[in-house]
Formats: sequence, C-alpha cells, structure tokens
Amino acid sequence: MADIVNPQVKLHSNKYVRTVVDRFVASYYALISCQGDYTGQGIAAKINAEGASNNIADGSETDGRPRATGTAVINTNAALTQLKIAFDTTLVPGVGTTVMALFNTLQVNGSPK
Repeated sequence: MADIVNPQVKLHSNKYVRTVVDRFVASYYALISCQGDYTGQGIAAKINAEGASNNIADGSETDGRPRATGTAVINTNAALTQLKIAFDTTLVPGVGTTVMALFNTLQVNGSPK
C-alpha cells in the first residue's frame, strides 16, 4: 500500500487529529477513574446525606472558582456515564467500530502508561 505523502495531510494528521484524539483518550481514562472513585467512595450517598442542593465547601468560596453543589456533582456523574456509553458505542455509520477503538488506533500519548 502506498503512503500518503502530501505535506498538508501529514500536518493535519499530526497537528490536529492525533492531538485531539490524545486529549479524548486521556479524558476517557480520567472519566473512568472519576467514576470509579465516585462509586467506590459512595459519593452520591454522602452528598444526599448532607443535602444535594447545598454548596460543597471545597475552598472555591475564597479562591474565585464557581461554587459547586452536590446536585451538580451528581448530574456531572450522570453526564459522564452518557459520555462513556457514547465512547463505547459504534456511533459512526459505516465505520463499524466504537469511538474508542478508532481513537486507540491513532492516539500516541492519551492512554495511561
């Protein structure tokens, strides 16, 4: 099979495609880690026990970050679940593979070492 040698294609592949894929793959593994901790530590139950609508006293009130509520953390976990499902599903018509399987063929620095 012949190589594609067009400099614009090579630049696009290296500068954009591989770097964005690395970021998505790294985010995927960070998502898995976040969800593992959320479940393993029983975070939802702890939030509900203290009132989900309450702010989390994480120092944000003094350092300029927006305040986070327990509900925001619970809803973010639900959103992360949907993102993981999307990454693990065959979404692209005609490609015949999951998003992560495709990304793993291109990523260089995204997966945990």
